[in-house]
Amino acid sequence: MMKTILSLLAVGLSSLSALAQDATVTVLHGVPGLAAPVEVFADGNRLFAFDYGDQRGPLTLAPGSYTLDVRLNGAVILSTNATLNAGDDVSVIAHLDANGGPVLSAFANDDSALTLPASRLTVRHTAQAPAVDIILGQNGQTVATIPNVSNGQEFSTDVAPGVYSAQLNLAGTSSVAFGPVDVVVENGNGYGIFAVGDASAPNFTLLQQSLPLAPRVTVVHGIPALGAPVTVAANTAPLFTFDFRETRGPLVIDSGNYTFDVILNGNVALTGNYTLGRFDDVTVVAHLDTMGAPQLTPFFNDTSENAPGEARVTVRHLADAPAVDLIVSDQGVAIATVPGLTNGNEITAALPLGNLEVQLNAAGTSTVVFGPVNFRPQQNVLYEFNAVGDFNAATFGVEVLQRDLTPAVPNSITTQVGGWSCGPAIGASPTSFDYGEPWQLVVDNAPASAMAIVNFGNSITTLNGIALPLDLQPLGAPGCFLNSNALAVFATMTDAQGELAVDYLIPRAFAAGFGVAYFQVGVLTAGNSLGVVTSEYLQIN
Repeated sequence: MMKTILSLLAVGLSSLSALAQDATVTVLHGVPGLAAPVEVFADGNRLFAFDYGDQRGPLTLAPGSYTLDVRLNGAVILSTNATLNAGDDVSVIAHLDANGGPVLSAFANDDSALTLPASRLTVRHTAQAPAVDIILGQNGQTVATIPNVSNGQEFSTDVAPGVYSAQLNLAGTSSVAFGPVDVVVENGNGYGIFAVGDASAPNFTLLQQSLPLAPRVTVVHGIPALGAPVTVAANTAPLFTFDFRETRGPLVIDSGNYTFDVILNGNVALTGNYTLGRFDDVTVVAHLDTMGAPQLTPFFNDTSENAPGEARVTVRHLADAPAVDLIVSDQGVAIATVPGLTNGNEITAALPLGNLEVQLNAAGTSTVVFGPVNFRPQQNVLYEFNAVGDFNAATFGVEVLQRDLTPAVPNSITTQVGGWSCGPAIGASPTSFDYGEPWQLVVDNAPASAMAIVNFGNSITTLNGIALPLDLQPLGAPGCFLNSNALAVFATMTDAQGELAVDYLIPRAFAAGFGVAYFQVGVLTAGNSLGVVTSEYLQIN
């Protein structure tokens, strides 16, 4: 039994719904100023190493008693014994007590059902700081004030989805100890907000843990030539209508038993019965099998945290097509090859962060059937490549979905690049900066002396109900994608070297309400029939 437990700990979370009899544990590091990352052990067996501000989990453990140690340079600095019961959901955090001493505390997470749409917000005082008043606000109005919260205490409330400000005041005063900072609260999630560090030092901050409290379902239409859009219903209740190569979701629904029907012209064309638990994140694809017959297939996504320096990519063969080989390259050198992927199957792999290329070849040949597309995976984003359609009828295509796995509480402004490019490369200079500090959006490797359109948005998942990224190959731009939505656009020009730089500054007055933003650049070209090539996206938050 102990070998089984340790195997589960090492592997982490792959499908909690299948392990409902187990307990789940998330471990957070909230002790600043240590000379090196700490290591976490369970019953003497090393699980992982992490640094201040990091978290690992949820991990699954069989019910039982455990000794959990935190070690620094091989020496035990914190230890606790814990008894876990079936179904327990616990957050364990190494943090400072009110006097600055390191302690290890466990908090039981309330995983009871929500009345959707709703989210659960829990604020925990785990910092070297006096008692504080917790103030939650929205749109300039105070939503809740929780007075006199001391180290080791917590407060929980269910709220409507949205963006909230979180501020900590010294108890009974108007003196701000921290914040306000924005907290993005998504439907069906529970959030643990931990105040950590030393309130008198710059390391005082908030850590955020996010746990699902309801299942999520994404539906992909991968059946061509039906002649009309189809309607998707759950337990006979219509959800939406869509057409070939369109995607809807993720939809947040209650846990339970579901019959999903795909209805064409009033008749049920496909049906499937599924039991969904709160940890389940499912992509359901209506697709063709290898004989061209329609199928409805569910795939359960691994939405656990990526290991540092890695991204998670899933590729699914769901087309009326022969077997394919998946090839991932870094600067022209293949770093991962999956041979012979056949209809109805998927492969999930951890890939290094970097500027990669992804392509599909007909199995055992050099004949390219998709790509190559430039792909810059980003930490803690799940990427799904769903190959659909009929290869022989030229309806073959790949629907790409992406999911942010770790929403963050923003402090200072940082940038990172993700998504797909068919030539231009986007970035920021410097790569991190403060409010009120000038910075530049930079692009290179673009067509020279050409018109460029700079796109500013706030989503990399949807554009007016259409799933992003949007493949522009059907419009005449192979390998190009629309990576973000558009709230504003403006035109500029690249220089004679195919480069451009745009000056920006985010005022300090925006610090209280600034969330996440995305930039993408499209440059006019004669190199494809659409007349445009596109960059990756630049995320700032």
